[in-house]
Amino acid sequence: MRHLQSLLLLSNWALASSVSIKVPLNASRRILRPDLYGYSIEPVSLDPYLKSTLASTVLGHIAEIAGVPAPIRVGGNIADQTVFDKTLPVPSQALPNDTVVEVLKVQESWYNGWTDYFPTGTDFIYTLNLRNESSSWTNAMQQAEAAIRHLGPQLSLLELGNEIDHYISKGWRTQAWNTSTYTAQWKRLTHQLTTAPFYRNTTHKPRFQAAVFADPPWVPDQHDEIDDFDIANVTRAGLINPHLIESYAMHLYPQSTCDAPREARLSLNLLSNHNVIWTNISQYIPQVAAAERAHARLTLGETNSASCSGRSGISDTFGAALWATDYVLAAASIGMDQVYFHLGHTSEYSAFTPLAYDYKGESLVAGVRAHFMSHVFLAHVVGDGQSNQQDKQSRKEKKEGQGKTISALPGAANSSDLAGYAVYGGRADLEKLVFVDLGVWNSSEGVTNPSTLRATDSNSTSVGERPTRTVEVKTGWTSGAKVDVLRLQGPGTNAKSGVTVSGLEVDVLTGALVGEKREEQLVVGRGGVMEFELQQAEAILLEILKGGG
Repeated sequence: MRHLQSLLLLSNWALASSVSIKVPLNASRRILRPDLYGYSIEPVSLDPYLKSTLASTVLGHIAEIAGVPAPIRVGGNIADQTVFDKTLPVPSQALPNDTVVEVLKVQESWYNGWTDYFPTGTDFIYTLNLRNESSSWTNAMQQAEAAIRHLGPQLSLLELGNEIDHYISKGWRTQAWNTSTYTAQWKRLTHQLTTAPFYRNTTHKPRFQAAVFADPPWVPDQHDEIDDFDIANVTRAGLINPHLIESYAMHLYPQSTCDAPREARLSLNLLSNHNVIWTNISQYIPQVAAAERAHARLTLGETNSASCSGRSGISDTFGAALWATDYVLAAASIGMDQVYFHLGHTSEYSAFTPLAYDYKGESLVAGVRAHFMSHVFLAHVVGDGQSNQQDKQSRKEKKEGQGKTISALPGAANSSDLAGYAVYGGRADLEKLVFVDLGVWNSSEGVTNPSTLRATDSNSTSVGERPTRTVEVKTGWTSGAKVDVLRLQGPGTNAKSGVTVSGLEVDVLTGALVGEKREEQLVVGRGGVMEFELQQAEAILLEILKGGG
């Protein structure tokens, strides 16, 4: 019923041709980290990414715009199927076309090159194999030692296992597996790790991201099994250690291709819907509170548009870019200050794919997909225009979110097709405003991309002229002050290419930034009122010029 109501609201978008919003004076604010948008890479996909310059190129753009690099998690399902084998004659057993393996063998040199490939200062999270339970945890210990040696200070956090709440269904633990038994094993292994000479003797000692649970707490459609694994329960079970645990992680996929019933419900219209986004994100509010009571953070440690690798025609569209923009900011506004989008080198939801490959009867090229532009846009939201060439301490302060905070605007919170956020600077001054129009508008332009499946190119076209609404915001900014405008735009919700950030786009084949930035400025009106036009299926960033607020 909720989905039907949302679709009806979308169809009535044109009835709301104008909207008036007030930025509240005492809104609840959360940290807005400049590295809030990260990526999670399957271990079996890491080698293909390192064999191409594409990811390095596009993530270099993000580091320059945001001021810090996007964090990288090397983890996923295959993390618990990764085995350290020091006798292996090659860095890893993975072949370029491997996507699923029963066992991925790696040796010491597999960890070489990560810090050189990704932008300088990239933080890494590495997931150790918790599947192979034993009294000595030999495999996890060998992995941790190699990761610490080769990644050094850039190894930010270690995870123990991936989606450990699915261990029973995978046959890796007995029916007795719950938060208490998991906590006992987590404590035993972390004690073994932190007392080992390789950990005690290293200058940089990585901390831990605990939990790493798959199933969200409330939405039944997203549950694969019933269990007690959430942050409130695991902290009650005793998994609290502020000295070791920097953060807890939970995963979320709002749609799924993993089984026929959920695959039948896949919809781009439902993905690009603020009510649905808020339903998904708001279920984590009690989990954030539980993490904070344990003196740690909660991150969305793995996510994307649909589990089991996504669906082309949904996951790789401009609609997915608008979804990701709202989704990340909504998460930040409740205190989930980092979101990691999962990547596989042949996955339909991957924002960029490193190598050409044959897939579902088609030959696809390496390339950048439309939804990556959400990251480019959000890098401008969190960035402050400073270069990434800054000292280590400055980068650390920026990554910890000192300076910027965010709050959701209540006047835009109860709509299926409009979301709004306020971004505040270091003195708690209103610095930026972001609005995302998620109304569905389909076009016949830009519906192809050589890195995506041609069979999923859309032939749907919306009728008539693309609607535009007038948005009026009471900001508190000084009348007459100038405001810079940046727009995330695409030919249509269904577009796979032609997506720009104020005229700039990323070349889908090379990853290069192309085009010329379109300059646009507005002037604050009487009483601090900002008035602007917002097209259906578009996001806008308004930034007060320094000294103008």
